[in-house]
Amino acid sequence: MAYWVILKHLFPNWQTLVLLAVLFYLVYRYSTRNHDYWKKRGVPFEKPVFLAGSLWEVFKGQRHVGKHLGHLYKKYNTPYFGIYIMGKPYLVLRNPNIIKTITIRDFTNFDDRTFACDKNADAISGNSLFILRNPDWKDIRNKLTPIFTSGKLKLMFPIMKQCCREMIIFLDKQNGAILEIKEVSAKYMTDLVASCFFGLEINSFGEKDSEFRIFSRKMLDFDVYTSFCLFSYFFVPKFVSWFKLKMLDTSFLQRILHDTLSKRKNMNMRRNDFVELLLQVRDNLSDNTHFDTDTMVSQAITFFVAGFETTSNALAFVLYELCLRPDCQDRLREEINDTFHTDDDITFENIQKMKYLDMVLSETLRRYPFGPFLNRKCKEDYVIKETGLVIEKDTPILIPIDGIHNDPEYYPEPEKFDPERFVDGHKKYSQSCTYLPFGMGPRNCIGDRFGLICAKVGIVFFLRYFKVEKCEDTPVPLVLNPKSPFMMPIKGLKMTVKKA
Repeated sequence: MAYWVILKHLFPNWQTLVLLAVLFYLVYRYSTRNHDYWKKRGVPFEKPVFLAGSLWEVFKGQRHVGKHLGHLYKKYNTPYFGIYIMGKPYLVLRNPNIIKTITIRDFTNFDDRTFACDKNADAISGNSLFILRNPDWKDIRNKLTPIFTSGKLKLMFPIMKQCCREMIIFLDKQNGAILEIKEVSAKYMTDLVASCFFGLEINSFGEKDSEFRIFSRKMLDFDVYTSFCLFSYFFVPKFVSWFKLKMLDTSFLQRILHDTLSKRKNMNMRRNDFVELLLQVRDNLSDNTHFDTDTMVSQAITFFVAGFETTSNALAFVLYELCLRPDCQDRLREEINDTFHTDDDITFENIQKMKYLDMVLSETLRRYPFGPFLNRKCKEDYVIKETGLVIEKDTPILIPIDGIHNDPEYYPEPEKFDPERFVDGHKKYSQSCTYLPFGMGPRNCIGDRFGLICAKVGIVFFLRYFKVEKCEDTPVPLVLNPKSPFMMPIKGLKMTVKKA
């Protein structure tokens, strides 16, 4: 009786109540129309919830999306399993052989990601290499690949060293203090990518609120709107077109890059950075209609966004793990001191020879891959030979990186930080598709070598002069931010920094 009184108060007109009930029923029926999709095909699946699908814990903010997929990965000991996101069926792959076949051998049928690609809603994101679809993706990828050769990266190494020196000057003034190491690594990478990608020399360590640092900090502020936009780009592309959503407000970066291009043209300036390399790509093309200034701006911004956060995250997580494992930290510092007697010895070639540094970074990327999953879209009906399952056209595919990286079948005691796993490198894991921090196949991360060398030189400079120690504010265990689609700590990474 009480409920009826409340309803009468809220909806005095019974026709309105009936209309809302009918509307709700129609929305419910529409959003659940495919909830028997995997059952009909004999595929084990996670029971969906209305609207939230199989991500109810993620929607409630109780679990990070990567960890949730990892949880389901452990639950279903099968080659694959099904989930639902906003009513749409997704196939989640577990078997490394199937993953290898889809991402490499039969790549042409899975060469597009599932992200929204609407150039009318967001021209910058829609034209970025990360989101572009074939054949545009292949065209741009082929033009950009020469930019990331070892020879080109070597030319930028002096820029990287200078950014490291600014970081050391800052840390020297903070000796013995408890620092938010995520902020330190973010400032380092802000300076580095601003210099390498936009040709600007800034000093985030000396200038508290530089425009670039404000932008990079805002970029990681996952408020409700930003989370909604990212979720839409990842899982509900129609929302991007309907609401004209932008993945990121890039007006600041667009202005900076246009100013840089104009300045270099008017003053005939040259510099060993990505802006110069992008100009060379454009100028060397007989027909640059597919690589005009707007396309250049889109790629430069994409590289900034991707390079900044992935590498700053890797550097911060390396230092976090080393503060918890003093034995590993001492061994790495010993390798650094044995390899470099002066800063002049820190060269591109010498850093590439450091075996234990590579082991530590590889293990860190296993535990904390920036992107917790890969996604692909099936272009035509495809049969998985191992099981006979038909993947229908347009079916989205997810590959749970975090689940694979924490599978004890491939990595015994996966929760343990153990660089010795990679004593022989990560080649055997990469070839078996069980090590995926940079993706797999032709659509892997084009800038992986740039990210790795930036992280390595930052680690070398940091540990050459300083050591990190656990303090009361160091988060143990580490909790990830459930609002972020990326692997980011919710409470930062505080630790004590002392001179070595």
